[in-house]
Amino acid sequence: MLPRTLPISPLKITPATKYMSAPNKKPSPRKVLWIIAGLSIITGIFSSYALAQRIHNFNEDRDAPLFSYIDIQLETFEMFGHDFVIQETTIDDAPFLQIHWADEELLIPVAIPPRHELPTLFDRQVDWMSMMLMADRSGMSLKELESKVISGEVIPRLMIATRTPFGSEPTKEKHFDSIEHEEDWAWGESRRDLWRFNFYEMNQDGTITTHEPLRFPESGKSLQRRQNNAKLKGEPIPERSPGEIVEYTWQYGAALKVSPRAPAITFENQALRAAGWTLPTAAASILALIASVFFAIAPARVTEETA
Repeated sequence: MLPRTLPISPLKITPATKYMSAPNKKPSPRKVLWIIAGLSIITGIFSSYALAQRIHNFNEDRDAPLFSYIDIQLETFEMFGHDFVIQETTIDDAPFLQIHWADEELLIPVAIPPRHELPTLFDRQVDWMSMMLMADRSGMSLKELESKVISGEVIPRLMIATRTPFGSEPTKEKHFDSIEHEEDWAWGESRRDLWRFNFYEMNQDGTITTHEPLRFPESGKSLQRRQNNAKLKGEPIPERSPGEIVEYTWQYGAALKVSPRAPAITFENQALRAAGWTLPTAAASILALIASVFFAIAPARVTEETA
């Protein structure tokens, strides 16, 4: 007679059945973060290289000259076979710089009178005047330029650059709530758009050339705002004002020698305009790398089970 119940042995779990019966495991969040960090590194390297290549190609295609400037702080010297003399003088109680070059004479009004008795003329007038030798060194290193100047292959130009606060007319109208007031020293140093730059060149033939006075270029944002306002009002689109210094010219570099602050950048001649997708991609990759590594190495969250 058979028993009502059959003895059933316990089920043996083999490695195969254990593998098949195990639940599907999801990758841990930390592994996902490290994967994101690795992908960010790869993307960042690729986009950064593409960005550098685009900027390099832009500069190669632009073919703009590269100028070098050497400060000269001598009140008397000889150059091109002519004597040069610069000295301070007063005419009708107004301060001037008096320059003698060969048989030529030049009077430059002092734009910013010195407030302290400093030892040399150039120390006293450093806020607004600079004298320099200038040469185009496109395709040359500084050592190559120096050797070519010594050999006479490259002839530098002797220049004097000056900066006059409030020397230019404003390009924009004042707002009704403008804080602008009288032409004092602090306001004059702040309003870069009202600075006027003059350039005087001592020529090899003993003459003095007075170049056209210029002003710093209007910033790209300011010009864009004026153009957008004109579009909204249906008015003609404004262009850049005449008499602005053009970037990558010798006047631009000479003006920087007498400026306490550089001008705001324009949008027309910037290498980043050629960046395209590479710039935002490189920036996003760096941000993703920082965020993923930060959370990947963060301490584990404390729960009731781990407390």
